[in-house]
Amino acid sequence: MTRTVLHKLIAGITGIATLGALVACDGGSRGTAGSASPAAATEGTAAAVADSTARISADSAAAMAAVRDTATAHRLSPSADSLTPFLVFVPADERLLVAAVRNKQWLLDVGRMDTDIRKDSAKARAFREAAPVLSPVPPGTRFRLHWARGAEDVAVDSFAVYNGRLVMHVMGSPALDSAARGKGVFAALAARADSALPAAPTPCELRVDPDSATRAATAALLPAERRAQAAARRTADSSYDARVAAVRDSLELELRKDRPPYERLQRRTKAVATQLRGCFGPARRALLVSLRAGDAEWVRERLVLVPAEGALTVLRIDDLRFRAHELLTAFDADGDGVDDLTVKGVATRAGGTAILRLDLTKKRAERLAAGFAWEVF
Repeated sequence: MTRTVLHKLIAGITGIATLGALVACDGGSRGTAGSASPAAATEGTAAAVADSTARISADSAAAMAAVRDTATAHRLSPSADSLTPFLVFVPADERLLVAAVRNKQWLLDVGRMDTDIRKDSAKARAFREAAPVLSPVPPGTRFRLHWARGAEDVAVDSFAVYNGRLVMHVMGSPALDSAARGKGVFAALAARADSALPAAPTPCELRVDPDSATRAATAALLPAERRAQAAARRTADSSYDARVAAVRDSLELELRKDRPPYERLQRRTKAVATQLRGCFGPARRALLVSLRAGDAEWVRERLVLVPAEGALTVLRIDDLRFRAHELLTAFDADGDGVDDLTVKGVATRAGGTAILRLDLTKKRAERLAAGFAWEVF
């Protein structure tokens, strides 16, 4: 058997050698007929490979140079360039951003800062140089700001760092500035696209200012009539408050039927309820009740819209980033006449501010934008 295999191997090698000789003869005959010689063909192939390699290298270098020039509109100083890995901005095509009142001023969240520059003046100067170059939101950009008192066009000008977030100062109307200096909690949705379009009307009596005739009629009332109107409003509000309180208690009882799986979490279970006034279709109150244990490790929550009378509207919360929520403000973020919700979101060792858009048809509150996130390590 071994001798037979050896004969077959020798025959195969002989066949390969014969085929190579025939190919060589065929190439030689073609070269004689006027084609390029094998040596010339080899030189041409090598030259073509060299040209291709040079072309690919040149194209790659040009592409990398173009990327660098696009990322930095002009050359940064070494100190500013060393700070660029720590500046994490929002995507360039992000249309919806979150603005909020922090330290008595309106700030727009545009990213995350991964280093501390508060105690280093050199880093602070480098930040002021690098941020306008790297940011996808250049200073002077105009936004349509939707907040609790309507919608208006604003501009952003300078960069700062607040609680680990990259922010820009918002310049708006005097009403916007006075709201920031007040005691209320304000947040807003800033939209870059279609910011020049007029604000859509929101037909809700909570946001309609009285006209001159209404004000004149109110001024003409006698003191006793004004007191009667005020008493009637208080009675209506108190009955509304009583119904919201009853709904809150029933929701908490329903949530407490479900218990955390571990005894450690059962000892640390608490209920948090928040409510807001707003224009939510036929309802004028939004109520969110959450039952949470530990550091938001186990959460059960319900979001409902409470009308003055009639059935409640239960909404599903579509916000995978945060597990528990608390209501902050209500305003019409998309101009559809239905108020949307600004919430404080909480997760395990993390949190932030989110804007939930209310869809009464699908009965859900879906995340529209988020910002001012924080984490604890």
